[in-house]
Amino acid sequence: MTESDIPYENTAGSAWAAKALDYVRRKRLRVAVLDSDGVVSAQVWGTCPRCSHDLDCQLTLTIPVLDVRDGRGLWPNLGFPAPKVGTSEIPPSVEVACGCGRTHPDAPEKVLGCGVSFRLPTATDAETGGGDA
Repeated sequence: MTESDIPYENTAGSAWAAKALDYVRRKRLRVAVLDSDGVVSAQVWGTCPRCSHDLDCQLTLTIPVLDVRDGRGLWPNLGFPAPKVGTSEIPPSVEVACGCGRTHPDAPEKVLGCGVSFRLPTATDAETGGGDA
């Protein structure tokens, strides 16, 4: 069975995370995280650990919700102070789904990718062998 023949399967688990982490360590899969004024995003690109197709996933992880109406916005109405810009945190990991952009056999209509999802650490120590998945 070739990579193109791999049927779609909605699957996840520690085995896929371990294989993806190995791909990160071997630089077959890359993770970049950016915090720009409180908007935290991630990009994961390289080889899918299940179907071996190229993937390029761009994820928005957090977006600040600001109180822009002098105490009359959403946060004061909920009883919380508005979050401050620049207080976002980069999460320790990101959840990624195959974004190869290809139609696999048995995939639901209009669904691209092989169906695998896996968690990758965002810390750079994953490339040197010190991260956990």
